[in-house]
Amino acid sequence: MLTGPEERLLTALASVEVDRNLRRDFPPALSLPALALRLGVVRSALHVPAASLESKGLIQSIKSNVIGATRRRTVLLLTQKGLELLDELSILHDIHRRAPTAFGRSADIEALQGILSEPGIVTLTGLPGIGKTTLARAVKHSLEKEGKKFEWCTANAATDINQIMKSWTKFSIEESPKLSASRLEENSIYVLDEAQEIHKRHAEPIKSMIQNAPHATMLVITRTPSIFSTIPSATRYPLEGVDIEAASKIAPHLEQNRATQIATALGGHPLAIELWREGDDLPTPETPIAEFVTSTVLSRLSKSSVQGLDKLSLEPFPIQRNNSLSDQIVDILDEAAILKWGESGFEAHHLIRNVHSAAMDEVTKASIHANLAAHWSAIQGHVARAFEMHHRIAAGQSLDQDLAKSVSKESESAIAASLLSDALERENRDDLRILSANVAISRGEASAAREIASDIAEGLDRWKIELECARMSGDDKERSRIEGLLLDQLPDSEKARVLVRGAIAMHDDRLPGPLDQDLGIRLTKRLNQTEGISSEMSPSLLASRLILRYIIASSSSDVIEAASLRSSIVEILGEGHPRLEEIDLKITLRPWNNIAESRLLESIQCTAGRYARLKKIHWGLDSSYPKMPKWLIEAHDAEFNLEENANTPEHRRIDAFAWYWSGANHPDNRIRLWSEATRRLRAAGCVRAASELLDEIHIEIRSRRR
Repeated sequence: MLTGPEERLLTALASVEVDRNLRRDFPPALSLPALALRLGVVRSALHVPAASLESKGLIQSIKSNVIGATRRRTVLLLTQKGLELLDELSILHDIHRRAPTAFGRSADIEALQGILSEPGIVTLTGLPGIGKTTLARAVKHSLEKEGKKFEWCTANAATDINQIMKSWTKFSIEESPKLSASRLEENSIYVLDEAQEIHKRHAEPIKSMIQNAPHATMLVITRTPSIFSTIPSATRYPLEGVDIEAASKIAPHLEQNRATQIATALGGHPLAIELWREGDDLPTPETPIAEFVTSTVLSRLSKSSVQGLDKLSLEPFPIQRNNSLSDQIVDILDEAAILKWGESGFEAHHLIRNVHSAAMDEVTKASIHANLAAHWSAIQGHVARAFEMHHRIAAGQSLDQDLAKSVSKESESAIAASLLSDALERENRDDLRILSANVAISRGEASAAREIASDIAEGLDRWKIELECARMSGDDKERSRIEGLLLDQLPDSEKARVLVRGAIAMHDDRLPGPLDQDLGIRLTKRLNQTEGISSEMSPSLLASRLILRYIIASSSSDVIEAASLRSSIVEILGEGHPRLEEIDLKITLRPWNNIAESRLLESIQCTAGRYARLKKIHWGLDSSYPKMPKWLIEAHDAEFNLEENANTPEHRRIDAFAWYWSGANHPDNRIRLWSEATRRLRAAGCVRAASELLDEIHIEIRSRRR
């Protein structure tokens, strides 16, 4: 006979595919940390069932290479005898549909199921380690059997509304909380786990989105206090300790009477029960969890291990091995059941982290942050720069502008926005405000950018930000007003940049098709304003102006003017320059014929980078529409299905038009694809194109009703 923990461990091992005859490195899922994470227990809770199974000859424990790990790790492998037993007991059958274990929670499962049966917001609150996520997963399993559909997002300090919407709806796009809320479906239950980890820079929009979706069913899992634990319209479900009778199942390493005794003293806190070891002092009844962690769990650690935990407790995100802790310290903390492992690395269990960091005084914290900042500064890469910036801010150090610029440019925008928000709380600096506002603009957050810029004195820096915000919002009157202010005060070189970049933005803000004659005239008038200041323009800006004139002349079939402009471009860039080759290709594709098609295919095959290929594919689709060749549609589908972050305005614009062309290529799904393209075009600053596409969507809807 198998005990419950033994059966669960065998089942977890059976679900991992592995062929010992063909591979030398084993999957990480067979390592003790991964198995503990999957089973929802601390690593040390596996020792007793693993030893018992190995003594019975059902599993084998070996040291081996693990995929992605820098050193050999202990992995557990099923023996042939173990496989035969699982087959005999029918445990192998449908193992993925087994309910997650939630000992002592039957009443909570039933109650929470009932609350989630109707639309509305539910906040599941409780201490760290109390079992909120375990309960939610058990409820999810039960309701899924009744046909309910769940979408789940586990938050962290880098989570913003876009990441949540991508987890919930598979789409990620900068838009208002109200619009995001409208995309949630009535027949799904949306779970936001670890909501308290969300940075305050992103918390308000997320809370607004949740409150603007009364038609949806949402479960927000959070500790208290947090901005999400006080949603007025939410039904609050505070989670207390488990039933005391379940204690021996939670901690199979303890005999029943002792487990009951410990559970009673610790108020049924499941993680605390698991952390108690024979030899520890018996906690007195109603012992506070924080006191138990400090006096019992952490007292077992050596001085060097405590120092390692000091660092780990102050890291903003999970870390990988060999970053800020030695392998030896990682192993010691792992054996002490202090670490929580996930896909992005490891961190201290939130219960341990919160208790330990709260016990430090501010001077100690600042010193540790300063040491960690110095440590991360010696590590290469944008991830290390984000860690370094966090620690320098927390240590109270003045932030180096180059570091802030590096993080703004290279890190995920949600992380950059959070860190710059933290920096501005510590330092009253306009250079940080400008960076923060520009990050907000890159995220499509015009209102946030305006609010940040409102603290910058009236002048050029503020007007540049407000000009971009007006362009994003489609407010032509405000855009013209601010542009006038800028042009009156800017030096000629900057004035030329505003005029040329503005003309390029006007040209790009339209749906595919021939260049409208009226738009061509307006673009030409704008570019003419730069003729008197050409001597102040950089070669790159001069080339950009000439290239746009070249496109306008070619579109109007002015062959003589086009040839003259091309010669001028060659004088600046040189024949064979990539920018010139690209624009030559675009113009050559009209008219569409076999020669144009062959040249496009050859060019795409020689192009590196998803966005560079997509841009050329879009030109080909535009030129060949409506009789696009099959290979070109398939090439677009292949690029469209790839995942890549759109880090620049040009990338976001190309990405938006990828959704447009997918809709054009696939009529059956056109309305959904074009709706998404509309949202992405707005976020990319192409407000007119979005408006034009919205008209096309209405035409498509009307045509289907006939």
